[in-house]
Amino acid sequence: MSKLSYQRLDELLEHFIQQPNPTPMKELTAAFAVSDRTIRTDITNLNDTLKNVGAVVSLIRGKGYLLAVNNQAVFEEWWKESTDSVETSLASTEERQHYLLFTLFKATEPLNLDAFLDQLYVSKNTFYSYLKTIRDQLLPYGLKIVNRPNIGFEVVGNEFAKRQAISDLLIGKDLQEYLIGFTETELALFDNIDLSLLQELELTYLTPLDLLESDYYHKNILSHFALALSRLIDGKSISEMPVKIPQLKKNAQQLMQQFFTKLEESFESQLPQEEQDYLIYYLSVNAPRFVVSDPAIIQSESIADEIVEDLLQGIKHTSNYDWTQDAILIKDLTSHIEGFIHMNSLDAGHSNPLLETIKQSFPLAYDLCLTHLESIGTAHGLYFSEDEMGYIALHIAGALERSSMLENRKYKVILVCGTGRAMSRIIEAKINKRYQDKFEIVERLSYVELQQQPLATIDFVITTIPLDQLEIPFIYIRMGQLDKDIEKIDQFLTAFETHASTVMDLFQEDAFHLFEGVVTKEALLKTMCASLEEKGLVPAEFYASILAREAISQTNINQLIAIPHPMSLLANHSRLSVAIVPDGVDWGNQETVQFVFLFAITKEDYEDTGDIYSLLLDFMERTDLQQAILSNPSFEGFLAQFKEL
Repeated sequence: MSKLSYQRLDELLEHFIQQPNPTPMKELTAAFAVSDRTIRTDITNLNDTLKNVGAVVSLIRGKGYLLAVNNQAVFEEWWKESTDSVETSLASTEERQHYLLFTLFKATEPLNLDAFLDQLYVSKNTFYSYLKTIRDQLLPYGLKIVNRPNIGFEVVGNEFAKRQAISDLLIGKDLQEYLIGFTETELALFDNIDLSLLQELELTYLTPLDLLESDYYHKNILSHFALALSRLIDGKSISEMPVKIPQLKKNAQQLMQQFFTKLEESFESQLPQEEQDYLIYYLSVNAPRFVVSDPAIIQSESIADEIVEDLLQGIKHTSNYDWTQDAILIKDLTSHIEGFIHMNSLDAGHSNPLLETIKQSFPLAYDLCLTHLESIGTAHGLYFSEDEMGYIALHIAGALERSSMLENRKYKVILVCGTGRAMSRIIEAKINKRYQDKFEIVERLSYVELQQQPLATIDFVITTIPLDQLEIPFIYIRMGQLDKDIEKIDQFLTAFETHASTVMDLFQEDAFHLFEGVVTKEALLKTMCASLEEKGLVPAEFYASILAREAISQTNINQLIAIPHPMSLLANHSRLSVAIVPDGVDWGNQETVQFVFLFAITKEDYEDTGDIYSLLLDFMERTDLQQAILSNPSFEGFLAQFKEL
């Protein structure tokens, strides 16, 4: 087991500790069978650790590399602790199981039980319990762990499936670590190849393919290339490919052949056709734009166009977000979905390591996709998995961000004038000259027409006719003092914005619930919905729509907060119903939440829900406020804490 990040670093440091004289680069490359560049990278990595423990590996010009210990006591204490920590580094069951799986895949020959027990520091019974868990993990890949008498344990099955399992189960996809270089697990898995050389060749020969436009997909390609080369060098080559191999476009095909030739030359290994097919397959999965379209899906571009149009029209219909003219979003979404259609033709779905982050950071964007993509996919004979919806939600989140960067939404205004169309046009022109950046006059009506006009989507009215009352704010301007009274709109706007509804107004005591003791998810939601229905805030079908949404995917955004909402915007009036559950409520999948925010939002108010999500995301990070509310689970206590956000 490695004391440092990977085995070769351990061996390199031990070499320097035992070597009193400088070691030339040529001896190091020969001893470790890697290139000059890899040795220099290893020494840089080594020095990152040694700088904190009183030592450094330095280059003695003309002689080689030498370990210099500046603080012998600190270094010796660290080295002893590093050696001792090998036995305790596998502290958790998950770490031991991960290490067991790593060892089984990494081994070049079967390993006996005693070797495992020595490495894992566990009893025989515990070892077999770990083995059962790992066997269950490998079942979906068609792999088995067998124990050959007098030989040892090994994983048996198709080599392609083994590589899938290694990628899915061992190589962590934590974005920060995964994207900026090879992870510690990858360095350990691929310690028999020169990763710096591989990356240099890939960047040199495949640059025209522009693989760097996505860090994530590029890293996937590079990681699978390293996995293939490492396994091949260890004698674990693919004998058959159980998946369809796509045909690359001519340019990509030529570049890949040049790359294969250089790989064989640089790593002194022959790439059998199956291994070349493996590399082509993973290039295609992560960059489907290089695949020659199957005649059966030659219309993928037009299908993608239709899906994007259906999605954006669906979002427009169920909310006030209108992105049907957003050229950036349409272009990016169409390109992404066209690639998705290609991957479907390869039967190559891909996991989304960002999925949980997307759900938590961009819940509004994710929910807009979830609401529409299932039915859209069915209509086009496609299945959008949660992973795929997460990728699409990133594009929607980008559109949301661009929207928020634009000017604040203009107020929607009706102009009421009783002296005819010509005069109303003059008044409109005067108002627009001064306030066109503040509001949009959507209708010019007479007094009688105003009485018949629905005002749900209107912010306020400007009228030249005195009105006694109106269900929304209005300002009266006199025809005889038109220019002077138009100036009063400034004061009106200031007062209107001061008293405008805020997110906090959505919280009301009559929609606040405290559930003490045990309560089921269904009972909690039924109580909250019934309370809203009794007040006329939502229709009778609201509860059924909430359950339908939960059936698609449960709405907790972490193991603390849930944000249930209906399939469509059914609310008659907007309200954010709150439930505090100090003992927690089982939300499904063994996840318990203590705070439930039930969304009852009208279509007119939906565009402002981004502020609500932002508030809840801030709340999710504030454990101090969460504990304060749980300690004082009253409406007053809740509101006081929320106002701290």
